[in-house]
Amino acid sequence: MVFDLTTAFLKELQLAVIIYVVYNSTLHAPQRRSPVPFFKSFPEESEIGDIYRFEPRIWNHFRQFSRELMRGPSPLTPGERELIAGFVSGLNACEFCHGSHTAAATVFGFSEDVMPELLNDIDTATVDDKLKPILRYVKKLTQSPSKMVKADADAVFDAGWDEIALHHAIGVAARYNMVNRLIHGHGIEANPETFKERGEHIAGKTHDDWRTDESVLKRK
Repeated sequence: MVFDLTTAFLKELQLAVIIYVVYNSTLHAPQRRSPVPFFKSFPEESEIGDIYRFEPRIWNHFRQFSRELMRGPSPLTPGERELIAGFVSGLNACEFCHGSHTAAATVFGFSEDVMPELLNDIDTATVDDKLKPILRYVKKLTQSPSKMVKADADAVFDAGWDEIALHHAIGVAARYNMVNRLIHGHGIEANPETFKERGEHIAGKTHDDWRTDESVLKRK
């Protein structure tokens, strides 16, 4: 009888735990976003270029900043800057930017496995150890910016990077934290079928040919 009661109790407890986990995950699950942008004037399948074209008076200047930051002279290679862009966007759960810039980093030679590894654990990811302090820095800057301390910067310098390199890494992280919020704020959804093409488009940008047309969609 004691065994039967114990078994019954454990079954009831197990059921209660399952119910709690399911309820809690449902309660805190992110709302499913509409595939249609929040702005009625935007096309149904929108992209970052639609934001830039909406107010070119503002965003044409931003494009010049982006060109210098992402393809101008830097201790960080264009591929490393794209990796940071995809990484920061992954931390922010911005699927549009994460998928596009991860694909671009792949074009520049990074393995497709690197980004999931970085998001899981920077320490064990298969990237150059010298790059890891920068990735730790931009992760903390993205997730808890008010907690940045001098030791975070010193770890980057101790790895052999100079102040210009960290300045550029901070700029890339700041740019994509902003762009991620532009994407989410306008309600633009990602289409994974376009990631490869977007990655190739982004990777094909150079300082001399920044490709101001951001569209990869075939629209009528």
